[in-house]
Amino acid sequence: MKKRRSALTPFIAVLIIVLVLMAVFVVFIKHDKLNVAGQVTALFRGRVEYHPEEISDDGLELRTVDVEDVKVGTAMMLINKDHPLGEYFEPSICEYKDSGVMMSTDSVDSYAALSKAVMDNCGEPLYVMSSYRTPEEQQELYEDQGSSEAMPPHCSEHETGLAQDLYFSGFAGKNINDCPAGKYLTEHAHEYGFIVRYPSFGRMVTGINYEPWHFRYVGQPHAKIITDNRLTLEEYIDGLEYGSFYEYEDYIISRQKGDSLLIPQNYTCDISYDNCGGYILTAKKK
Repeated sequence: MKKRRSALTPFIAVLIIVLVLMAVFVVFIKHDKLNVAGQVTALFRGRVEYHPEEISDDGLELRTVDVEDVKVGTAMMLINKDHPLGEYFEPSICEYKDSGVMMSTDSVDSYAALSKAVMDNCGEPLYVMSSYRTPEEQQELYEDQGSSEAMPPHCSEHETGLAQDLYFSGFAGKNINDCPAGKYLTEHAHEYGFIVRYPSFGRMVTGINYEPWHFRYVGQPHAKIITDNRLTLEEYIDGLEYGSFYEYEDYIISRQKGDSLLIPQNYTCDISYDNCGGYILTAKKK
């Protein structure tokens, strides 16, 4: 009499294959960061384009500048529980159009352009529910709402003024995309340097649930790269290797450390802290 093959055998085989694939995936994440793991994760998210091309600095005409001699901004700072703001961090803040809303000076002009575009295309005013918060205000919010709803002080992007919680009349929070203006905002914000900071696909990376109302300014071309490739800010910054140069359209991007920086000649260059001990250079061809 033939022995009957257990019905569990195919299931066990499939389970083993899945576990092996997961192990390989974890190895990619740990060892090659965005260059390999980012491609894999982005592939599962339906990626269309990808990361800027890494280039040799041999073909670049570079000059050396001292960090203390250049203006350093905040647009590309990574801020979360693992990368809190320094105790003595002081953001550069200004008021948006006599509205009483305070924003980062790095983002205010781009926000004005985004707000105008929404109005011009949808006929709806864009409102700010929350923008800049002091550490004291963040502490109070944290105590009121708890760790599941708010970041502890020094860990919130709102303390830089780079983050805006946005809404439309009658459409706020998770419902912001239920109106045409909300959909337009989400689809076009990256054209003005803003990203959805906590996307629906990023929970395992950011540790934050989907927040379609929370927009973060990072500037160009970073916002376009992040959005087109369905990346989180953590993944994007982690994929920029210190000392490397990347080319994307008319831009050169570089992440560097130290007291002096190498800047491409014949480019206008913005420099930002990365809040990880270094700087991110964004150079655009003149």
